[in-house]
Amino acid sequence: MSELSEQQLRALCELLDKREQAVKSGVHEHVDRLRASSEPGASAAVGDAADQADLELLRDNENAAVAREVRELRDIEAARARIAVGEAGICIDCGDDIPFARLEAQPAAARCVPCQDLYEHTHATLPEIAVREE
Repeated sequence: MSELSEQQLRALCELLDKREQAVKSGVHEHVDRLRASSEPGASAAVGDAADQADLELLRDNENAAVAREVRELRDIEAARARIAVGEAGICIDCGDDIPFARLEAQPAAARCVPCQDLYEHTHATLPEIAVREE
């Protein structure tokens, strides 16, 4: 059982609510930029190949941002589910308590710092490196 007090749980819920609103606002902004870049005439206004590449990069970046924010919304939803079943503040990997200071900084945190570090090291994605054939 989590060592979080009722006051800490209320504060955590408020932090989750605020973060959810901020993330949803960000999603709307990214989607608006994607729509604007996809409107008829947006591509026609692009001059040369470099301009077209810039537009595609913008679209890729906006899509990546939306994907990150959707993942964060899912994390917030999962945090609320942990609160509902009395598992808020408990690491999903080792079962130890997650310090409230960590939850204040990252309200949807599901892991304690050591487990999060291990998770990031074992699930890190390395950038693809182009190998030049000679």
